[in-house]
Amino acid sequence: MNGAHLLVDCLNQQGVTTIFGMPGGQTVSIYDALLKFPGIRHVLARNEHAGAFMADGYSRATGRPGVCLVTAGPGITNCVTGLGNAYSDSIPFLLISGQIKRSAIGKSRGYFHEMDNLGVTAPLTKWNASARSADEIPGLVQRAFHEMASGRPRPVHLDLPIDVSAEETSARPLPGTQGKTPVPDTAEIERAAALLRSAQRPLIIAGGGVASANACEELLSLARSVQAPVFMTPMGKGAISDDDPLAEGMLFQRLTSDLTKMKDNFSPLPAMADVVLAVGCRFSQVATGNWELPIPENLIQIDIDEDELGRNYPARVGICGDAKVALAEINEALDTQPHSGTVLWNARSPIPDGQRWQIKGFDLVPVMRRLLDRDAIVSCDVTRLYYMMLANFQTYQPRSFLQSSCFISLGTGFPGAIGAKAAYPDRQVVAIAGDGGFMMTSQELACAVQEKLNVVSIVINDSCLSAMKGIQNRSYGGRHTAVDLINPDFAKYAESFGALGLRVDEFSQFEPALREALDAGRPAVIDVRAPQTAE
Repeated sequence: MNGAHLLVDCLNQQGVTTIFGMPGGQTVSIYDALLKFPGIRHVLARNEHAGAFMADGYSRATGRPGVCLVTAGPGITNCVTGLGNAYSDSIPFLLISGQIKRSAIGKSRGYFHEMDNLGVTAPLTKWNASARSADEIPGLVQRAFHEMASGRPRPVHLDLPIDVSAEETSARPLPGTQGKTPVPDTAEIERAAALLRSAQRPLIIAGGGVASANACEELLSLARSVQAPVFMTPMGKGAISDDDPLAEGMLFQRLTSDLTKMKDNFSPLPAMADVVLAVGCRFSQVATGNWELPIPENLIQIDIDEDELGRNYPARVGICGDAKVALAEINEALDTQPHSGTVLWNARSPIPDGQRWQIKGFDLVPVMRRLLDRDAIVSCDVTRLYYMMLANFQTYQPRSFLQSSCFISLGTGFPGAIGAKAAYPDRQVVAIAGDGGFMMTSQELACAVQEKLNVVSIVINDSCLSAMKGIQNRSYGGRHTAVDLINPDFAKYAESFGALGLRVDEFSQFEPALREALDAGRPAVIDVRAPQTAE
């Protein structure tokens, strides 16, 4: 077989069933090879930028690496934001690119799409490599998947020159390998157990590393053992079900647009805790409200990445290792000598309707929670409704609330939902976007219609970039520059692609519109004409 065929065969061996992307001059042979593997579905993006977000959304929803296939040069550069998005949030994602022929790389001879592909992706990937012969392909593919499964998950990039794709080879795929993770230090496990055993007001903060390690059961078991309330960071949302008595939801009730003056928005419990256990939590700027979150001296931090231990808050006990293993070992240590506390000290109470953070006149979150299935997947773009949903939308299982938590990339919500729907065609998938973010990737309605992926998009149409306008209102005397938008009629726009388009001018119209969209059996866009409330 040739190198292109061998590459696809290797992906098949690694269990890849879906690839997102767009063909180009250096990848046509790989696309031809895909025809020989009917078990691998290709989802044709209309822009590589969105294709990368689709692969990212697929990975967030499944826990398996998303795969994006693009050509050299502009194909790579269009994926840079998607790589940054996955890198910042620790998402495994394989980018495969074509390349000009081997002998011309780095010679600046004027080939079309000529560029240093590896140089561009190096800062945004955990590992990258270029195949110098077809014989190298099996080893490189195996290495790519090994890197994504080892330690902190992050994107990787494999580059395939066009003549390597055409080269004949007798090499064959290699089996998958187990990833490697650091083993927790026994002494640190004992120190953590001792602190938790003596705590009177223990508290747990669950980050994205809990879902990455499939450690949700171990986390809940530990929380019940020490009767600790569990808060979740944005990436940790869904680590335990929001209707569990121990679940406290987010650390904040609302966010300001520039993350200033956040102290009054936090739950009072972190300041009252005597021991905090943070699992797979980086203590990022958004999660901590610009690092204004109070954390006690007795902080136990578990993370797969040793560099994260104590980075933003000093940790009394730092455990480097897989969260599932570390939590199981702490649970075992606690079983031998139980926790001394006797009562649950959290005091969560429902927020009254009038005080709940909402778009003025459009209290959408309770309606969505009532109509959506418990396992519905919500993919959020960067918009004020997303932050309201972080605080108030109950999530019942991990990997069902997708977002750009750290990179804060506009345009992720809709293509991320397409990636999730490709993975779970039988589950409800809803995209949340503002008008600015939706216009960045709305051309992917063509992809969703062609692929028969009935994603529902809820677009908050207030004719402005509300977050930036909010900052201008708060910090620049209400002087507005480059934040007001002229938008299409999003309902008619959707219909032009063959999707369902619905317009909501009044709150009372939203529930019937959402019901119709969920039952439509085709992609749908709900254009919510909301008032401007830039905060």
